[in-house]
Amino acid sequence: MNLLHISPRLRPGGINQLAADLACGLQQSGFRNTILAPPNELIGRMTAASVHHHSMRKLSLFTWFSEIKRARRVIGSSRADIVLAYTTQAAQLAWVACKELPEETRPRIIGIHTTYPRHRGWALTMECCDALVATSQHLREELIRRAKLDAERSIWVIPYGVNEELCYPGYRPSDTWMEQWKRYSQKHEGKLSICLPGAITPLHGLQDLPAILARLARINVPVHVYISGDTARADQKFLNQLRKHFQESGTMDNITWLGLRTDLRDVMSACQVVLSLARQPACHDRVILEALSLGKPVVGYDHGIVGEMLDTYMPSGRVAPGDIAGIADCLEQWHAYLPPSEEALLYPYRLADTIRGVAELCTAVCQGRGSSRC
Repeated sequence: MNLLHISPRLRPGGINQLAADLACGLQQSGFRNTILAPPNELIGRMTAASVHHHSMRKLSLFTWFSEIKRARRVIGSSRADIVLAYTTQAAQLAWVACKELPEETRPRIIGIHTTYPRHRGWALTMECCDALVATSQHLREELIRRAKLDAERSIWVIPYGVNEELCYPGYRPSDTWMEQWKRYSQKHEGKLSICLPGAITPLHGLQDLPAILARLARINVPVHVYISGDTARADQKFLNQLRKHFQESGTMDNITWLGLRTDLRDVMSACQVVLSLARQPACHDRVILEALSLGKPVVGYDHGIVGEMLDTYMPSGRVAPGDIAGIADCLEQWHAYLPPSEEALLYPYRLADTIRGVAELCTAVCQGRGSSRC
C-alpha cells in the first residue's frame, strides 16, 4: 500500500514530529511511504528509513495554487492509495488535488487532528476526509461539539505514543549527568523534588504555584520545584508578576528556574514528582506522557489529555481543575510515600500502538474502496 503524508508544519519536537514517526514506523511495517513537507532536520532520518521526501513551501494565499499542482504531481508519481493530512490546510490541499482524478485511482484522505482547529475551513475539511483521527478522546469530543457533528460519526482515537527506546520506566541518566545534577541540587536534599515543565504562560497555571507552595510551607512539607521553561521567550510582564507572587508568598527559595532544557527527560527522571497545572484542557501533552512513561508520579488537573493519561497511569494524581488545596494534599501524601509506578509502558500510549492503529485504519479505508492496488 502506498501512503502519502502531507505535513506543512513538520519539524522536530512535540506533536509536529508525528508525521515523521509514522512514516518511518509504517515503512518498517511494509507500507511504502512518501512525505510532502518543508525541508528540516528530520529528512535525513526519514531518508535513512527509505521514506521518499518531496519539499513543499509554507502554505499561503500566494503559494496555494502552485502547491496544489505540486501535490497532484506527487500523488501521481507515488501512486498514493492513502493521503494522510496533518493539518486542515493539508487536508484541503489533498482534496482539491484529488477531486479531479478518476474514482478508481483517487486516493482516500485521512485527516489527522492533533490540536484544536484554527483554520476557517476546518469544518468543511472534516467532510472532505474519508476518515478522521483525533489524538485524544477529549479532542474527539471537541471536534464533534464544535462542528456539531453526529456523535456517532466515526472518528478514530489514536494517541501519539512515546518512543519505547527513549522513554521507559527503567531509564536512568548517565553517571556524568547525575554527578552534575547532584552538585546542582545538593542544597535541596531532603526535600520533595518536583519538576514543573512547560511554557511560561498563564495557560500552564504557573500562577497557582505560589499558593500551593505556601500551603505546603504552613504544614511543614519541604519541597523544591524546578521550573523548566523558556524564560527568554516568556511574556516579561507575566514573568515579573509571577516572581512578585513568589516573593510576596515567601516561597522564592522553594523554586529554581531551569530555563529551556534540552535534557528535560533527564531532569524529570532525576526528580521525584512531575507537576501539571494546565488551566485549560489540552488535546495533547507530550512532556507529561514522557514523564509517566519514565515511571514518574504525576499530579495534575483532571481534564483533557492529562486527565486521560492519569486515568491510565496514575489515578491518584488526578485533581479537580483549579483545586489548589487538592494539589497540595496530594504532594503532602507523596512526600510521605511515593505511589508505585507502572513497570511497563501502557496501551495505547506507546509509539508502536500509534503506528499499529494508523496501519489498521489505512488498511480498513483502503479495503473499503475496493482498489486492486491495495
